Amino acid sequence: MGEQMRSEGTAGRGRGDEPDMVIAGRYRLQRQLGRGGMGVVWEALDTSLDRKVAVKGLLYPGAADAEAQAKWVSRARREAQAIARIGHQNVVAVHDVIEDGNQVWIVMELLNSRSLADLLREQRQLSVPHAARIGLQVLRGLAAVHESGVLHRDVKPHNILFRPDGRALLMDFGIATFEGAAQVTRSHEIIGTPQYLAPELLSHTPANPHPATPASDLWALGVTLYEMVEGRRPFDAPTSFEIFIAVRDSPVPPMKYAGPLAGLIQALLQKDPDQRPDAAEADRMLRAVTEDAALDPPAVRPGESSDPEPLGDGRPGEPVPALSGEAAREGSGARRGLWKVAVAALCTALVVSGGWFVWSEMDDGSDAVGSDKGPVAGSEKRPPRFSDTHDKLRIGVKKDQPGLSVGADGSYRGFEVDLAKEIARELGFKDDQVTFHAVNSDNRSDLLKSGRLDLVLATYSINEQREKEDGVKFAGPYFEALKGLLVRKNRPYNDLSDLKGDKKVEVCTARNSVYVPWIEKQGLGKQMALRAGYEDCVKALLDPKTKVYAVATDDVIVAGLAAKYSAKTKALESLSGSEGYGVAMDSEEPRLHREVCTALSAITEKSPGKPSRWADIYNRHLKSVMGDSAPKEPNLKSC
Repeated sequence: MGEQMRSEGTAGRGRGDEPDMVIAGRYRLQRQLGRGGMGVVWEALDTSLDRKVAVKGLLYPGAADAEAQAKWVSRARREAQAIARIGHQNVVAVHDVIEDGNQVWIVMELLNSRSLADLLREQRQLSVPHAARIGLQVLRGLAAVHESGVLHRDVKPHNILFRPDGRALLMDFGIATFEGAAQVTRSHEIIGTPQYLAPELLSHTPANPHPATPASDLWALGVTLYEMVEGRRPFDAPTSFEIFIAVRDSPVPPMKYAGPLAGLIQALLQKDPDQRPDAAEADRMLRAVTEDAALDPPAVRPGESSDPEPLGDGRPGEPVPALSGEAAREGSGARRGLWKVAVAALCTALVVSGGWFVWSEMDDGSDAVGSDKGPVAGSEKRPPRFSDTHDKLRIGVKKDQPGLSVGADGSYRGFEVDLAKEIARELGFKDDQVTFHAVNSDNRSDLLKSGRLDLVLATYSINEQREKEDGVKFAGPYFEALKGLLVRKNRPYNDLSDLKGDKKVEVCTARNSVYVPWIEKQGLGKQMALRAGYEDCVKALLDPKTKVYAVATDDVIVAGLAAKYSAKTKALESLSGSEGYGVAMDSEEPRLHREVCTALSAITEKSPGKPSRWADIYNRHLKSVMGDSAPKEPNLKSC
């Protein structure tokens, strides 16, 4: 009975983030889609219409006393209802607004499409016309939001989605809907994403309030435009505090690729919000850059003309947001007058400047904003490659594996090293652009996630659980290995099971390797010795003073070590259970993953009467230690 009440109860009485909870007797929460500063976004089932929707709570549960909570609920309800009435093609559709308990929920259309953040992860940079088209559509959605009296407060690439037809869509009003959001959570807390916060929001305190305004949203749009064309954010640093200092005090970093968008971006990133252009002025400047007749004209109110008005005259034909309260600041007319000159100068520059034709030719010619084919500035008419935006390819390898990768005096050789060089050439890098760095099983995933390495080829076994835990993505496998054991010659044991219960011996393996759970499964967990890498295990194996009698690792590694230390060690017969080695990279590099898969396919491809490049590399480094058990070119299952 109690379980049924929990599942079928209403939200707002607890944390409001439990699966199977039903909101307002209709929306059943199913799985989390994301977690933000103001709550959790859920995929839910609308049980009345039998359709999937997205549901997000607007308030932080239990963050204030009952009286304050009641006020926030009332305000959140009003502003959520305002969002629901927007109905703009560039704003996510809101189906329902629910007040349930001490929470206000927004029920939105569920979009399983890519975000601008996904697109930038793949392409790094977009051409100027491509970025301008996205920016113009986002701006028009933002202007519609402002017209409703609502502020977004979290404009960024993650909150810009593309419909299947390529139209840009502004979404996620969870933290940004109402000006009091900072007080809704905890006193003095700054809400939003640091890299996109306007400088005026960073000194918001009860004693000295600086409320968000439409200009704050336009600042975030300026950051997003900068990121699209330059391939990086203008204000970034290791910590939030350093980012805040840069946003507040540092000038906008020089732009190399922004072309005719540079003036608008510079204007939107003025530290003083009163000096930024408003939405109408930004719209005119973006239209001047795009010159794209395929874009829909600005929304027109009844009785108004749809013809473009002269630049900067402020007549009704332009989508000027009708703001209320503090949002409708005085002085907008003065800013409009200042920007009349800037817009006219931009248009003149676009007409007479030969540079504009260079930017035009870099566009992919597609009107679908979400297209994968938008080229990097300065590239030819082809999808941008990883080598277009990176001067070097940094590859992690191990230095302790004979035949695979041996490091000496800063140089590396072996099967994995030569395979890595072939992959680099396929990616478009020259040999002098490739650098190798020593890794071990302990640090390789951290080096990828921190951006210090691009690829790792270091007997990294492909495993779905490992991908989730390490935050990496594998391409391959490029080699299939069996389990193996390297043992001392002067001990009588010949099988792993013989070691069980002997407290005088230990089995060593690399920390975080796939052999840790395997050794435990063999009943040898209490006799397991962990080291940072197999090199340390071998040192312990060769030292008669230690208890280490065996090293558990892959048969190809065992074969190489047994050949190198033949006087003191021997390899036991390979055990069942293969491990596929994958080329590892950051999971947020889908473009790089595709390119590496393509490279591996080319390297493993056979020609009539001629071995593959993969076979040449294998014969050069591993055939002598593996003998007649040479494997065939692997099947690239993780591509």
